[in-house]
Amino acid sequence: MRDFFFNLLITPFIGSYAEIHYTLKGLKARYYLNAPEIIFDMPIRCIKKRTNTIPIALIVKDAHVYPTYLNSIFVNIKYQNKHEKHQLTFAQHIKKSFFYHIFHIEIKDEYINQNLKISIEFTYTNKKGKRIKALNDNYKTIKEHLFECFISREDLPFPIDFKKGEPHYHSNYTSDQVEFGAPIEVAQTFAYCMGMDWLFVTDHSYDLDDEQDNYLINNPELPKWHQQAREIQSLDRENMRIIQGEEVSIGNKLKQNVHLLSINRAFIQGKGDSAERWFHNKADHNLSEIEHKTDGLLIAAHPFDQIPFAQKITLNRGNWALDDMLDNKIDLIQAINTNALNDVFAAVNRWKSFLLQGAKLYLLAGNDAHGNFQYMKQIKTPFIKLLLNKKQTFARFFTACKSADNNPIDGINSKYILVSNGPFLDFQLKTTKTYNIGDTINEFSAKLIYQAHSNLEFGEIKIIKLFIGNIDKKQEICLNDAKSDILLELPKRGYIRMECFTSKINIAISNPIWIEQSDY
Repeated sequence: MRDFFFNLLITPFIGSYAEIHYTLKGLKARYYLNAPEIIFDMPIRCIKKRTNTIPIALIVKDAHVYPTYLNSIFVNIKYQNKHEKHQLTFAQHIKKSFFYHIFHIEIKDEYINQNLKISIEFTYTNKKGKRIKALNDNYKTIKEHLFECFISREDLPFPIDFKKGEPHYHSNYTSDQVEFGAPIEVAQTFAYCMGMDWLFVTDHSYDLDDEQDNYLINNPELPKWHQQAREIQSLDRENMRIIQGEEVSIGNKLKQNVHLLSINRAFIQGKGDSAERWFHNKADHNLSEIEHKTDGLLIAAHPFDQIPFAQKITLNRGNWALDDMLDNKIDLIQAINTNALNDVFAAVNRWKSFLLQGAKLYLLAGNDAHGNFQYMKQIKTPFIKLLLNKKQTFARFFTACKSADNNPIDGINSKYILVSNGPFLDFQLKTTKTYNIGDTINEFSAKLIYQAHSNLEFGEIKIIKLFIGNIDKKQEICLNDAKSDILLELPKRGYIRMECFTSKINIAISNPIWIEQSDY
């Protein structure tokens, strides 16, 4: 069964709300509380054209064991030199295993185009009758922190036919000794306020095959998977699509466990690296067994992440190789899995090295957030310390695809894709025809046309980069501040891609237009 080694090996590499009640033979963690986990969270931005309120989520876990009474909740808002305090009308005895509620604060005109600093003071009474004060959450060993929410007058700077979304999100259907996520309804509400148009819910395959009330018992009838499907169907709507998927633990060519995002498809069994039975780490299925379907997606999840040696040995975890993608016709890679720019640039460089080998791979960006809308709050050192950072938080980096009717499956399958943490960038190559991102051009030269947009939140666009990849020379040339309407001489085999940077260090990265001259 999952045990101490699960905590030791898995915990530092997940981005989840932290489960604080797990014990080992009477050993209690320093962060253990005789109370449920109580967490407040909120989106990083609210777009006035989409919402008149700032949504704030309250999440309470394990109150069936640690019943609690929430006595008072106050929301502090600071902007410019002003300070406001709002009391939320809520006082309730909570005894459920998982409880959530979404509050709403009205967006005042004075908030528009302001970055609000927000904190949430609350008091609760634990099962022993002790009244306790807390700020934003009741975790121990974690430093105090403020939330930030930018109230934007305008929507994200994208044309209406580009639909933005988060392709890798873990909900409360991911739940075990060390982690849990946030409800799908909360993610949907926050995503829409933030400017997203779609969301893929991708809980672990080894969580979705469990009994609904016991993560250590598998059920071949898949009650959690089917319950989640019903919930997603009830929440899915035209202007904010919610699509079921899973993060499958599956075997690569070396029969090691890698992670695959399977979207809008039948359930695929995968518990090779679940640690449900220690050292039983053989993959249930291999990549070669998976059938492709036009109404679904297969995406290599965080293929460039480094796997710690201990996980390689005990969980049989491995890395994606280029052959794993090419041999199994997986051309979508969620290589960006964080908002940390150093990691983003490292992932883009790895992607580029594959492009120069002739691989037609399309870059996606997600965050692998297990809840976590403002901060990652996870276990850093098992039984000792929690961690707080912003590396893997919901939709800070996102994927955009062209889709007039907000069908992200068809949009991503079209390969007209870019990734961004704010600004917009698109380009075309023009001859007698127009070629868009994802197309293949068979010409010796073409005119470059591009469009780049930003807004107040992200800063003005400062740098635009054009990259010309030459596969035969294994070389990528970068042109800074290339002008629209310039004529480009094209290599015989290669690609064109672009990037832009804003004054506030926000970036957009396009996927390529491919070059294949027929006389080669």
